[in-house]
Amino acid sequence: MTAMQLDWTTFFLEVINFLVLLWILQRFLYKPVMASLDARQQRIKDETARAAQLRDEAEALRLQYQTQLADWAREHEASRHQLEAELQQARGKALDELRKSLLDEAAKKQARDGAVIAAHESALIREAAGEAYKQAARMLVRLASPALTQVIVEVFLADLKALNEAELTTLRKAAQVLISASMVEIRAAHAVDTELQADIGQALSAAAGQTLAPVFIEDASLIAGIRVVVGECQMHANLLDELAFFRRQNQHV
Repeated sequence: MTAMQLDWTTFFLEVINFLVLLWILQRFLYKPVMASLDARQQRIKDETARAAQLRDEAEALRLQYQTQLADWAREHEASRHQLEAELQQARGKALDELRKSLLDEAAKKQARDGAVIAAHESALIREAAGEAYKQAARMLVRLASPALTQVIVEVFLADLKALNEAELTTLRKAAQVLISASMVEIRAAHAVDTELQADIGQALSAAAGQTLAPVFIEDASLIAGIRVVVGECQMHANLLDELAFFRRQNQHV
């Protein structure tokens, strides 16, 4: 068996080759590979940071969106409550207006009904008064007599003496403007004797403040009593004018 001999020359050459290979690997392979790995690592870090930034931005957007949704929900709820309050107010106002309208209509209807009832009652009263007037007139016609006319004349003479200052002034002014063609007319429902005519003339002249010459005319339509006309001044003391006065008063009711 042959023993292996160590060739130092070959050994040193192999060492040199190895060192050269390491240098070549270091120069042309290791550094580019490391640079590529570093660049890749940096890209991974950048992409990771970008992803983290995007994740943070997405989270911020999600929180902002949730906040907006919450705000919108609160605004929607507030709007709903406000709308309900406005609808309730509008409903209450409409009900109040309707209630007022119904009350006004009821009041108008009541007023119309009252007016119709009042008009009907007034018509009935006028009709009843007219019938009463006719009955009273018929009764007074039956009761009329020269004696009643004389009694009314005596009452007229008493009232003539009791005239107040304003009434006397009216009578005197009417007497003062009488012209020669005018006359003092006294109509009587029944014939008045000479003595009573003289009494009437004297009392009338005293009240007028001047001498008057009345003309007496018999007028049965007066029913009973007299009517004195001094120019524009008229004095009534007869049943016909009294009935007509009360009838006019009743028509104004």
